[in-house]
Formats: sequence, C-alpha cells, structure tokens
Amino acid sequence: MNIRKMLLFVLLVLFLSGCAVNIQTTGFLDRSGGISALAKGASFAVIENPDAANPIFDKEIKRKIERLLVKEGYRIDAGDKSRYLLSYSYGIASGLRSTTVTSYGPPQTQIITVTDGKGGVATQTIMTPGTASVIPVVSVEYTKQLMLKIREAARAAGDGRRENVVWMGETLSMDPSSDLRSDIDYLLVAAFMYFGQDTGKQVSVSLDRGDAAVEALRRDFERPNH
Repeated sequence: MNIRKMLLFVLLVLFLSGCAVNIQTTGFLDRSGGISALAKGASFAVIENPDAANPIFDKEIKRKIERLLVKEGYRIDAGDKSRYLLSYSYGIASGLRSTTVTSYGPPQTQIITVTDGKGGVATQTIMTPGTASVIPVVSVEYTKQLMLKIREAARAAGDGRRENVVWMGETLSMDPSSDLRSDIDYLLVAAFMYFGQDTGKQVSVSLDRGDAAVEALRRDFERPNH
C-alpha cells in the first residue's frame, strides 16, 4: 500500500467512525422496595439546576427530558404533587488519545536470477514492499456524560430521613466532537432506551448521526409547550 492509498484508508476509517455515536449507558434500579421497574403512568417533576453555568442550555435539557418522559407514558406534575423527582447532571471533559498509523514507503523493484528449467538461467523482476514506518498520532478526544437520578418525592419533603433514590442512569460517549449541545440529544435518547431498568452491566448503544429518535426529539422540542 503506497502513501496515497494509506491516507485514503485512514480518511475512510475516520469518516465511517464519524457516522455513528458510540454510547455506553448503565441503569441501576433499587430493588429493595420490591419493584422491578418504574410504574407506567407515574408522575414526575424534573428539577433543573439553579446554579447551572448556562441556564438556557440547562432548561433545554429539562424540557427534552420532560418530552421523553411523556413519550414513555409518564406524566409531568409539580414537585409537591409528583410521585418522583428527577434530577440530572451533565458535563464534558477533554483528553489526549494516542494511536499509531503505519506508513509504507514506495515498493522496491529487484531483478533476480532463476533457473529456466532447461539448464540455463533467466532474470525476473519482482516487487518488494516498501519500508514500514510507524507514525505516532495524538488527537483530542472529548468525554460527554449525562446522569439521571430518580427519587421518591415523599422522601424528599424534609422529613429527616435519607432520600430514597430508586433509579440512577449513567450515560457517556467519547469521540472527537466537542459539541455537547448537539451530542446531549444522543445521550438522552440512549439513556431512555433503558429508562427505569436495571441493566446489570454497561450497555453499548450505537446511534447513527441523524438517528430518527434524535431527530424526533429535536422536532418535538422546537414546538411550543402546550
């Protein structure tokens, strides 16, 4: 493989990897209360973050969570009337990723002498691979995280007891994109695939760029609240 073909191959790999968002999500359900899943039709109050660095972005996430809850068959209600309180947190962090790419120099032409099977000799031209060079590549990769926490509203009323967290969802992705505002939609959709469930382990989810569920969430979000 010459240098041109090698570069085309690397670009193809990068292009294909950019066509999907690879996400890991884990659901933790507290079974001590005898439940195996959250009851359908239960009422939720989504609690926004009052100290959010970007309150506009925070409200966007809150509204999208509410839309997804309704889509899953739950109701949205005020905090003092809801059965569950849902809080959320999110963030992005950068890090360096080290990889290597093997580059090959131009092939070499050699002329060798071989027997012709008749007692004589003949010459042949053969091609040998070019010299291989391993090139270190360092790139910036971003880890985006979303955490959802559900607790019983009755236990959060200040009765002095420890809050009763019934479900936790941890979702993250790692890729070269630093656009958290766009990528949060993929994290939300992946998290709600296992909403209220105990996954038992980390689950991998791959969503195509332009995924139908993500686009539906964005269209629904753009509609005015009813």
